[in-house]
Amino acid sequence: MRRFYVEPGTVRGRQVTLGPEAAHRLARVLRLRPGEHVVLFDGSGQEWEVELKSIGPRGVAATVVQDLPSPPEPRVRLSLLACLLKEPRFELVLEKAAELGVAEVVPVVGRRSVVRPWKEGAKQERWRRIVIEAAEQCGRARPPELHTPLPMAQALRRAQGLRIVPWEEERSQGMRQLLRSLAAPPDQVSLLVGPEGGLDPQEVEAAREAGFQVVSLGERILRAETAALVACALVMYELGELGP
Repeated sequence: MRRFYVEPGTVRGRQVTLGPEAAHRLARVLRLRPGEHVVLFDGSGQEWEVELKSIGPRGVAATVVQDLPSPPEPRVRLSLLACLLKEPRFELVLEKAAELGVAEVVPVVGRRSVVRPWKEGAKQERWRRIVIEAAEQCGRARPPELHTPLPMAQALRRAQGLRIVPWEEERSQGMRQLLRSLAAPPDQVSLLVGPEGGLDPQEVEAAREAGFQVVSLGERILRAETAALVACALVMYELGELGP
């Protein structure tokens, strides 16, 4: 069944009403009809199978058929501190980060960031829709938290847990080497990834001073969006969050 995110508090009791935006998406985009069943979730850990009763221009009426348990979220809380990229590449990072189980995305303004946050303010709602739709598609219980862009120094201060920064000039320690050397798996990981052009050496040094461990992702130079997704996937895989 198709899954749809709704705002917390939308489902109260057995009768559910959704607004015009949901009506447009269900009827015009997905061509669903009364009598069909969909799953609603609100990020609280609860999901509901509902039967669509009526779909009109002003909204949707549905009835809860049964309560469903939400699929479990990853045990490790992965925070992605992603430097802003040009629009399509950053949106790709948002979408795939949601699919990989990232708990939160913090857009970061680095020294070499081409895109500046004052040009991105209008895109916050679009970014939010991207992570919600990715969560709907991949079966996640909660979309990633999406923060407003932060300057690098502020982003470094808010990082918690095991702090990791991939850097193309690092040669002594790889991501897998670091993760497999841990005495116990961490509950939280903060992952900082640079923009097009990479992180400035002074930013890397500032990250070290903030407790980040610098790692290599291999011999090849990866695009910023590739590096972000490879790093997320490696963290999740090595900590047992991708597959048995």
